[in-house]
Amino acid sequence: MGIGTSIGVLGPAAMHSDTRVQGYDKKLRAKALVTDIWTKLSGIYDPEKDTVPKDKILIKIDSKALAGSIEATITMKLKLRGAAVYGNNNAIGTEERPVTKSMKVYCNNLRKVVTTPGYGRRKLEGDPYGLYEQHIDDLSDWNKEHEGLEIRSGFVEQYGETLPFGDTAGTCVRNFHPKIFVCGLGSHANAKPAYSTNKATYSTNIVQKVIDAGGGDIAPTAGQTLNQPNASHLMNMAVAERITPFKIPGLPGGSGWVVIISELQAMYFGDPAWSARNFGSLYKDITQLNDKVMKWDGVVGSWKKLLFIEDPRMPTLMPSGSSAPYGLTAGYLRPGDVDERNRDERDVIDLFMLCGEAAMWQWTPEKLHHIQQTDDYGAVKGHGTALVRGCGLVGYDRGLSDGEGTELFGSILGLCRLPAYV
Repeated sequence: MGIGTSIGVLGPAAMHSDTRVQGYDKKLRAKALVTDIWTKLSGIYDPEKDTVPKDKILIKIDSKALAGSIEATITMKLKLRGAAVYGNNNAIGTEERPVTKSMKVYCNNLRKVVTTPGYGRRKLEGDPYGLYEQHIDDLSDWNKEHEGLEIRSGFVEQYGETLPFGDTAGTCVRNFHPKIFVCGLGSHANAKPAYSTNKATYSTNIVQKVIDAGGGDIAPTAGQTLNQPNASHLMNMAVAERITPFKIPGLPGGSGWVVIISELQAMYFGDPAWSARNFGSLYKDITQLNDKVMKWDGVVGSWKKLLFIEDPRMPTLMPSGSSAPYGLTAGYLRPGDVDERNRDERDVIDLFMLCGEAAMWQWTPEKLHHIQQTDDYGAVKGHGTALVRGCGLVGYDRGLSDGEGTELFGSILGLCRLPAYV
């Protein structure tokens, strides 16, 4: 064909790449947050009425009487324990006096702040994407995740993340949970490390038990996973240590304990390849549970009087040292995706938490509120949140030299090994 015989109109020339308008996802998609199950099983404790909320593993202390306080004492009266007067014996002089134990709760400042531009180039750059508006909104998610971190760290190390700083640093000295069960040692009497108020000593005692469970080696074995024999001994320990059960519909007798496990343990519960190490015919998966319990966040299944709940934020412990004294460090999933749990290490120790009634306390005398700071004639604006809060294990007369005088009837910390490494 000659000139002018082409079909159609010529298309426009492409604009130079430097002058093109760039299109981006204005939502700036954030990583999904991990769900938290502690808020479902929480209730209010009022010291004025001295009533512990029933069927709750987390008690939130709330009282007008404590307003303005920076620490508080909660008292527990023990039941009558003395012997009776029999026959014609004289009762004078046998009168039983009240016996009380106390627990102190503490709080500390907690702030989180972010920076935003008030005007200028930085503000113009971020406005099309709502960047700084989302940056401020992220404070809400951060606070939710940090509250979960406080609860978990308080369970593992007695006091939550907020308390070992500032004014409460000298009082709230962290140590590992006084009641620990190490999988793989059979009877709970053998599986419980000797408690010491000296954290270094207690750490060595814990690691030595884990080594004993592995047959003299820190390397994990199948017998250290959370299997049926270990669950049976754990339940016996809950009875022997008088961990208070609470109402769980569908369990034998209508009551039992919640066992919070990592998602890595939960993944193997229904795996046919692990049937010899699982829970047998008495295990009920979520489809066989009571309708109310099925709606609890993270429920996996039940076995006898234990209800298993999956927690993707479950902490770990990492041992160190080739010989005693050993070191032991807790690892947590912190707000966002800051993961310190060393799960890619063979020797890491996975944890689980057996919870009875009133396992943890939380006190927030100053509620969460917004704070802000403006600088450089309004060019820089700081936004943040502030509150005063504390969290820890429910235990009375904590810190006695032998550890046995502590009335701690709410929880047990379990140590097991990751199935992927055995």
